[in-house]
Amino acid sequence: CTVDRGVTDETSIGDGTKLDNQVHVGHDTKIGKHCIVAAQVGISGIVRIEDYALIWGQVGIDRDLTIGKGAVILAQSGVSKTLAGGKSYFGSPAGDSKERMKEYVSIKKIPELLKRVDELEKLLEKQRGK
Repeated sequence: CTVDRGVTDETSIGDGTKLDNQVHVGHDTKIGKHCIVAAQVGISGIVRIEDYALIWGQVGIDRDLTIGKGAVILAQSGVSKTLAGGKSYFGSPAGDSKERMKEYVSIKKIPELLKRVDELEKLLEKQRGK
């Protein structure tokens, strides 16, 4: 781990908090009690992570924001704004994890939908030609 010293305020890590390998904690960041931060997480400066937050691996957190108490941020997410506590987040930019998962499922359907649109356009051209 790398923990930057404070610039205008102290950098602090609360009791019972666990930081995995290759975690970067930016200057003036305050991490609450009993948080878990998995490997390869980058936390920019002036971030507030409240108690019992869980941050999975390879998450990037932008500067000057707050992660609420008990928030869960799933792997490979990008946090660019303050997140409320007690909720689960995923994606880049991070959003409600259930909604983001639905979006990812929808993305996988795009090739089939494009194929269907192409077929319908060809059918429409045939009908117009008659």
